[in-house]
Amino acid sequence: MQELFIQAGLLIKKANKILCISHKRPDGDTLGASNAINHVMKEMGKDVQMACVDDIPERYYFLSEVRKSIKEFNFLDYDLIFVSDAGASYMTKYHEIYPEIFKGKVPVINLDHHSSNDNFGTLNIVDINSASTTILIYKMLNFLGIRISPNVATALLCGIYNDTGSLMHGNTTLEVFEITGRIVEMGGKVNVVAKNLFKITPISTMKVWGKVLERATINEEGVVVSVLTQNDLTDAYAKSEDVSGVVDFMNAVPGSKFTVLLNEDEKGNVKGSFRTRRDDVDLAELAEKFGGGGHKKAAGFTMPGRIHQEVKWRVLPANDGVTQLHESDGKVLRNAQELLGNILQIPEVKFKA
Repeated sequence: MQELFIQAGLLIKKANKILCISHKRPDGDTLGASNAINHVMKEMGKDVQMACVDDIPERYYFLSEVRKSIKEFNFLDYDLIFVSDAGASYMTKYHEIYPEIFKGKVPVINLDHHSSNDNFGTLNIVDINSASTTILIYKMLNFLGIRISPNVATALLCGIYNDTGSLMHGNTTLEVFEITGRIVEMGGKVNVVAKNLFKITPISTMKVWGKVLERATINEEGVVVSVLTQNDLTDAYAKSEDVSGVVDFMNAVPGSKFTVLLNEDEKGNVKGSFRTRRDDVDLAELAEKFGGGGHKKAAGFTMPGRIHQEVKWRVLPANDGVTQLHESDGKVLRNAQELLGNILQIPEVKFKA
């Protein structure tokens, strides 16, 4: 990691105009990471912008710069691009909009902690043992001797609290507590982060969570399952971002092997979220079967389609027939749908002894 940090420092030193990209459907880690880098680069006198293909959820507006995020840009205008917390290049969606963005014309620093990362950057700083991408950024800034201001510290805490579930998930190691303590000493506003991420719940979110919990069932294999349709969101005057967090609540069912939540979004996709508390289940491997990825205990995927109820819940193809899943052919989508149907009934998932 130290050699990678040195190379990152050299790229930063040479760059004047910098772009910080967050992944689609942004969460607290990707936004905290981008916001932290944005502040650091501005404090160094750089010209910096943040970008995300999707709207920024209001719960993250306490991060002072996120409202200034742009959706479109000319990547050739920049000397350096940071991509934070994207488990693979497709997670930014900008590889579709700008096919040449990761081809090396502009240096890309890929900062991440997902095992599914496909090393799409010019420089890949990926540590799958890091609890969050912001912890990785903290280590890089600390190694390079770059000052961490209170704004940067608060942004780093946002990523830590997001990916550790307010320091309660199994990835909250002694190192995480130690680094969190140091960041708080640097001015990180832990009360502001905790309040906005976990203590503010709009009525629309409550209604959506209620519908998810009402439909939750546990099958014979010990898998907790629930679904949410776009009609459910419409009825609650909610957005797909309101679904965030309820899968972790479902994961509290005692004796369950893992949890599956399927929800439709506003763009004609079905998102699958997987969670487990067990050490013998690899959900990242399961998510990869649907073209997704993530961590061993928390993973997910997105595929084009809709949720339809007959006798049981299942996923149907999108209206245009067999739609490609990333760069795969229609067969992959059909196989994924078949496997998903099995999960919703009796999952054909192998558990390690």
